[in-house]
This record gives sequence, structure tokens and C-alpha cells, in this order.
Amino acid sequence: MSTWNQGPLNIERLTGSISAFMQEEDFFLTDSQAQLCAQHVLLMQSWNRSVNLTRITDLREILIKHLLDSLIPSLWLPHLGKALDIGTGAGFPGVPIKIAHPELCMTLLESKRKKVSFLKVLLTRLQMRDIRAIQGRWEDLIETETVATPVNFDLIILRALRLSPHQLAGLAGSILNLGGTIAWWTGPDLDKSTISNYNSQLRKVGIRLEGCFPYNLPSLSKTRNICVWKKLN
Repeated sequence: MSTWNQGPLNIERLTGSISAFMQEEDFFLTDSQAQLCAQHVLLMQSWNRSVNLTRITDLREILIKHLLDSLIPSLWLPHLGKALDIGTGAGFPGVPIKIAHPELCMTLLESKRKKVSFLKVLLTRLQMRDIRAIQGRWEDLIETETVATPVNFDLIILRALRLSPHQLAGLAGSILNLGGTIAWWTGPDLDKSTISNYNSQLRKVGIRLEGCFPYNLPSLSKTRNICVWKKLN
């Protein structure tokens, strides 16, 4: 990691650094996957000078708090089917998850126009199949009269967005396929009574808790969590 300070950072050096960094954390990317992640990070840094994409600007922190925090929890998620990343912002966690698990068909949903503009430029650069960015709010997805072609999903992910138990149940009950998964990055503050409230609402629409899975990020003292539910009926 210290080699980043030895001269200008380019795509080749960052690709190598990402690959080595991920191996240290027991998450393995191919060279082409690491290069796609490097393109994502470099373009985000470039745009962030004029568009507020992220408050995290230090490169090591970007790799830990954005890239690694996207990829490690993906180990508990399905790697096939139609996926929806709600409130994706600068493309986390949806873009890294799609890079690591290319069989997913990924939709990135973001309400802010400038961020969607960034995502569309990013996707043009990355040239990946079966990934798109659309502008909209999560509420639009359950107001079927505003959606020309309603789409249901096999995986819904929420990392930077927190919905109430009632809202999450309404969303998942409307657009999650039978057998589908919904995953919420809860961060370090996982409260059992809070999860109990979510469980009681989600059970009303046939969705059951698979588990809340803890994981750690380097240099961060608090254990983080991802909670995963599955639609059974």
C-alpha cells in the first residue's frame, strides 16, 4: 500500500495494488477484474473533483470502505439472476459485485442526476454486459403506473440506504421474486430489537431471515454486518 506514494498513480499500478490488497483479505480477483475495479476508482476520483460522489478521498480508505466493503459481503449473496442496487451513489456496491460475479444482471438505481451521469460514463468505459444505470427513487418501483415495464428481481441490495421495516417489506413484497434475496448492509450498529422489527414486517410478505453475518475491514475496529432475507412464499 505504501508504494502508492511513489510517483503518479496509473491504471497498471493501481490494478496491481488492488489485486495484491484483495489477496491479503482473502478475496481473489482476476487481473481483468482488478483492472475494472481500478478504472472505477480512478474515474470516481476524477469526477469527485467537480461532482460530490463521495466524502472518502484517500485511496486506501476508498479500497477499504467502498471496494472491500462491497465485495466481502457478496460472499453471502447469490451470484446469478437479476440484481438491483438501490441508492448506488458512485456505484457501490453494485459495480464491484457485478465485476466479481459477472453472471448477475445488475441494475443500478440512483435518484441524483449527476451521479447517474457518472455511472453511465463509467459503464461505457467498463464495457460490461448486463449492467445498467437508471435514475429514480425506490418508491417508483412499487408505483406500477409510473413504470412502463415492471421488473422483478432475484436480489435486492441496500448499502447506503436505510428503509423503515414497513417500507422494506412493501418494496420487497412488490418486486422480489419467489426464492429471491434481499440484503442490507447494517454497518457496525446492529441492534437485535431493530432486526426483530424488520423480521416481523418481512414475515408478513413471506420473507424470512437467513442470517446477519459479521465481517471485519482492515484498520476499522468495529465489526460490520450484512443481514440477508429470502422470500419463501
